[in-house]
Amino acid sequence: MDGLFKYKICTADRRLDCWTALQDPDHPLNKAWPRFLENDPFQKKYADQLLQYPGLRRFQFGILEQDALGEETMIACARSIPFFWPELAHLSKSDGGDDARSRLFSSLPDEGWDWIVACGVRQYCARESIPIPPLPTRSVDFGKCVAASDFVHHLSGPPNALSALSITVREDRRNQGLAEQLIDAMKQTAQVEGLRILIAPLRPTRKMHHALVQMEQYVSWTLPRHMEKQSRSTVANTPSPKNAHCRGEASTIPFDPWLRKHIRLGGTVAKIAPASMSVCGSFADWHAWTGIDFDSLGRHFRPSATSKAGGSGQKAYWEMTIPGGLVPLKVFPGAEVCVYTEPNVWLCHAVEGR
Repeated sequence: MDGLFKYKICTADRRLDCWTALQDPDHPLNKAWPRFLENDPFQKKYADQLLQYPGLRRFQFGILEQDALGEETMIACARSIPFFWPELAHLSKSDGGDDARSRLFSSLPDEGWDWIVACGVRQYCARESIPIPPLPTRSVDFGKCVAASDFVHHLSGPPNALSALSITVREDRRNQGLAEQLIDAMKQTAQVEGLRILIAPLRPTRKMHHALVQMEQYVSWTLPRHMEKQSRSTVANTPSPKNAHCRGEASTIPFDPWLRKHIRLGGTVAKIAPASMSVCGSFADWHAWTGIDFDSLGRHFRPSATSKAGGSGQKAYWEMTIPGGLVPLKVFPGAEVCVYTEPNVWLCHAVEGR
């Protein structure tokens, strides 16, 4: 930490004014995410409500940096939401066996981020007798839309768990322990609030460099053993571990630095959320979000071995990698539509007895 600066953690219920700067799309903390993810319908509908409802503000954390003149700037933030997890409520506190934990983890939904933010907001509204906002339509694939009726949320019961939604650190302030402070702040808050567990639909930071690799395979990658000690800091130029799994060479430390950080802090991989976020848009939309001229690409599209035919009533599509994408984008040239469905990794942190 630079001696000229002082850091402190605050929550939105105490310093809501510090969050107004994040309304600027060019704020450094907003630039950390691919622009297209801002157009996930659940992100667009529910993200602002984390600050709109007073009872959710204490679960939004910011790290303020104060310079020598006393000026404060938010350099890191974390968003989270409490929710009622019925499977956790049915689990005895003394039942910590592997079978019970496996059943609990398997109950986490495939629609990770979208599901949990909608679930948390809708449950809060039900508890506070606020009109429950309708769910947006969620496009998982062209010609196949998941509507509100497909999302079943238990609207009764007090919260018993906390889900992280995002942790963002300004690029020039990374590797200073700020993310660890935010994770610990969420754990402390969960404990104070009587919440039994902290979960997160985690977006592995280096998966974008391996978009053609299945998430299940990517999560299984580990660092070469000789890099175990070095891995305590972010290894920016760590090579792909494709050749590191020879007998005696692989460690048990995850290859991905963000996943690795959570594991070191006590987190456990629960399962993959294969459809955590979903973004559907026209060629014009995706051109604005990525800078790629899809109209030109579509004109040159010809069905081939790399294209795929949809099911009954669906159009043929082809796939391509895009900047910031964890998986390839599906391009439907006939309809001039692109669909991105992002997988995340459900992670769990114990809170009780910490």
